[in-house]
Amino acid sequence: MSMRHQSRDTRAREVQRFDLSTCPVSAELESYYWVDDGQLSRAFGSSLPPRLADLVDLTMAVYYADRRAVRARSPYALTGQRDLSIRLPVRDFEFWSQDKIAEKLTHLLHWYTEDWWSFTFTPRQALARSSETESSLFPLPVRQPAITVLFSGGLDSLAGLVAQLERYRDHSFVLLSGRTHDRMGAIQRNLVTHRRREWHTPSRELISIRVPFGIRKPKGTVGEEKSQRSRGFVFLVLGAVAAVMARSECLWVHENGIGAVNLWLNEGQLGVDNARGVHPLSLIYMVDFLGLILQEPLQIKNPYQFSTKAQMCQALKRLDLVYLIRHTASCNSFPLRIRGVPQCGLCTSCLLRRLALHAADFEHADPNRSYRYDVKHTLDEIDEKKLYPLLATLDHVDRLGTCLVSDAPWETLTETFPELLEIQEEMVRQDGGNPQAIADAYVQMYRTYVKEWEKFPLGSLAMTASR
Repeated sequence: MSMRHQSRDTRAREVQRFDLSTCPVSAELESYYWVDDGQLSRAFGSSLPPRLADLVDLTMAVYYADRRAVRARSPYALTGQRDLSIRLPVRDFEFWSQDKIAEKLTHLLHWYTEDWWSFTFTPRQALARSSETESSLFPLPVRQPAITVLFSGGLDSLAGLVAQLERYRDHSFVLLSGRTHDRMGAIQRNLVTHRRREWHTPSRELISIRVPFGIRKPKGTVGEEKSQRSRGFVFLVLGAVAAVMARSECLWVHENGIGAVNLWLNEGQLGVDNARGVHPLSLIYMVDFLGLILQEPLQIKNPYQFSTKAQMCQALKRLDLVYLIRHTASCNSFPLRIRGVPQCGLCTSCLLRRLALHAADFEHADPNRSYRYDVKHTLDEIDEKKLYPLLATLDHVDRLGTCLVSDAPWETLTETFPELLEIQEEMVRQDGGNPQAIADAYVQMYRTYVKEWEKFPLGSLAMTASR
């Protein structure tokens, strides 16, 4: 596997160690983190197998270390690369002690977080968690065939889900949602309730599993890492566990291609500045890792990897479900805890949402009052520092446009954004895809994206930008 994406921070780094091997008798590791994976065992009427329980523990240990180790920062970017060492008790000690597992795991996590990871596994002595012991005298297997989908409660996940429900009408669906606070859990529950009314029949099921998780900060702790680059790893692992228990051959994720690739906005950004939750390479590397752990193939697919967010939203119009848009949330800072204003309007996720809904002609379903800052009206009263994501995005779109009008758009794009070339190479390696078809699809997607921005009505920006 390639390791091209190296941080530019070459300074000496202090190893931050996290010893989770002294877990309490309850076996919940409650002094470090909490995760209700019993939601999985209860949903399927079957206890969590030991290796899957180990995988959940490993994932939460990674999340805990990521949150507890605070990076060094500049005003606009994350700059600190970390050395993180985790000592973790596991049930299948001999299996996890294999060198090839450590190699796959550290490569995967370095890609997600740009940090250096090391792991020491010890035999687990504590009692089993409730998820490992709960079972039913009458197991409840999901009616087959079953499709397992990651469901976040965002606009993309809603649009992708309704399209897939329409396409696979003879399948059951298992929706796996990870949540770190109750507000997002309420959004997920509300959207699922709307769809279940029309979907659930005696011959097919729509099963929603919401797995809450979080960390526990030691007393006296001040601050924690805000970037949470390991969240994507957590969600995909929880989704994979659900897929295995549902006997699905694939885990589906629904994310527009612009947000999935998440190219750098300006040259000052490092790898740690760009989330890689469902990046094409994240999915490919995760498939490789999970294949080793599960010892059977599990595909992870994003059917919208070459689509803009506006193109994804067309499914809502086709199925007369545009009214559900107001029940979704896309903001990086959700919830704002401002009554009646769920989203900020200035983060990159809010900007992409507003662009998509304008391009799809769905503005009526997304009122301006839903945002703290309305970029379609005057921007002169907004502090320039808050406008940084917008200004950086506009600069990025201009750079994309310059690449796309060249005589060789793909070659120019990949010279400016070499990451696209690596995505192409890895897609060919994994699926044997056609390199030219991949190149053409990305060129077309970015052309569409640039045109969407050309038609987007921004408020007065000239005075603010020139201050």
